[in-house]
Amino acid sequence: MLSLTPKYKILNILDKIIFSCLILYSLTFLLDIKINFLTTAFIFGIIKLIFIRPQVQINSKIFHLILLFILCTFLSIIFNDVSSFSFDNISTFKSRFISPLLGIFIIFIYSFNKYNINKLFIGFAFSFFINALAVIYQFFNGDIVSYGTRLTGFNNSYMLLCAVNLLILPILFVLAIHKSNISYKLRLLYLITIFVNIPAIIFENTRIVYLGIGIVFPLIILFSIKNKYKAIIFIILLNLYSYACFQISPTSTQRFSNITTTSKSDFSNYQRILMWESSLKMFIDHPIFGIGVGNWHEQYTTNYTPPIKTGDFYHPHNVLLNMLSETGILGSISYLLLFLYLYYISIHNYLKKQDFFSLAYISSLLAYTLNCLTDSMFCGHNIKSPTTFFWLFTGFYLILNKYIIISYNKKDLTK
Repeated sequence: MLSLTPKYKILNILDKIIFSCLILYSLTFLLDIKINFLTTAFIFGIIKLIFIRPQVQINSKIFHLILLFILCTFLSIIFNDVSSFSFDNISTFKSRFISPLLGIFIIFIYSFNKYNINKLFIGFAFSFFINALAVIYQFFNGDIVSYGTRLTGFNNSYMLLCAVNLLILPILFVLAIHKSNISYKLRLLYLITIFVNIPAIIFENTRIVYLGIGIVFPLIILFSIKNKYKAIIFIILLNLYSYACFQISPTSTQRFSNITTTSKSDFSNYQRILMWESSLKMFIDHPIFGIGVGNWHEQYTTNYTPPIKTGDFYHPHNVLLNMLSETGILGSISYLLLFLYLYYISIHNYLKKQDFFSLAYISSLLAYTLNCLTDSMFCGHNIKSPTTFFWLFTGFYLILNKYIIISYNKKDLTK
C-alpha cells in the first residue's frame, strides 16, 4: 500500500487554503475590503507549483486568441502617433489587460470540477441574496434621497454591481430552472436569489441591466423549459412581478421609460452619443494602431472635445468604440475574434449536447456583451473586477467542457 509523503500533506493543505480563499472571494466580492481573496488564492497556487507541476492538455484555440489580443493591443502603445512610449501607458495596459487574466490562469493551480464550481456559485448566490436585501431595505428606508438614484447595498460602486448582475445572475438563473443533476434544494436557493434580486435590480436604476436581464431571462426560460406553454406562463409571471416592482418606484419607472431617449432631455444618454462620436473621429484619424491604450481621456479633453461639455470621462462607455479609438483596427479585430470564438464554441456545444453549462455561459456572455455596448466593462478603466470574472467563468467553462484538461501525476505524491 502506498503511503502519503510530506509533499502530499503540504499539497493537501495548500489546496484547502486555495479553495477557502476562493469561497471567501465568492462571499466578499461585493464588499469594499482590502484583501483580494482571488489574488491570495493565486499566490498560494504559485507556491503549490513549487511542489508539483500539473499536466495540461489544451483542446482549444482560446490561448492563441488571447495572445493575439494582448499582442495587438500592446502594439498600439508602441506605434500610435499621438504620444511617445511611456511607462504610464505600460502600467495602464498591465492593469486593464494583463492583471484580469488571473481569472483564467487560476484554473491551472487548482483541480476545478462541477462540484467545487457549484460550491463557489452557492457563495455568489449568498452574496447576491444578502446584497439584494440591503438594496430593498435602502429603498423602503428612503435612502434613495441620500444616495441619489443609485442604490448599491453593501457595494460602493454601481458600475461594478451593474456588471456582476449581468455576468452572474444569468448563470444562477440557468442553474435554478434548467433540468440538471443539481439538487432541488440548491435550485430553490438559486431561484429565491433571483426572486429577491429582481426588485433590487429595479431599485438600483441601471438601465442596461433592465435591458440585459429583460432579454436574457426570457431566452433562458425558453431554452430551459421544454414545455413551451409553461415557459410562456413563467415569462408572463416574471413580467408581472417586474411590473409590480416598477410601480413601487416612480424613479425606476422613469429611468426605464428613458432607455431609448437620445435627446438632451436625457443627458446621460446624450453624453454617450457625444462620446461615441468623438471616439469614431479618433478611429478615423488613427485607424491602424489607434491613439494608444490609456490616451483616450487626454485626446477626448484636448483634440476631440464635443461641442457640449459632457464631463471628465476616461472611456467612451462602449467597448468596441474604446478598442477602435485606442487600439485601432488591429486591436479591435483581435477583440472581435476572441468573442466570436467564445460564442461559436459555446453555441456549438449547446446545440450538440443541450447541456446547462453551455447555456449558462452563453447567457452570461450575451448579458455581458450587452453591458459592453453602453460601458467599457471589458478591459475598462478603473474597474477591472468584471473582466476578471469574465475570464474566471470562461476558465470554468473550458474546464467543464474539457477544452482544458488538468491532471497530476500521482507518483509524484506517493512513494
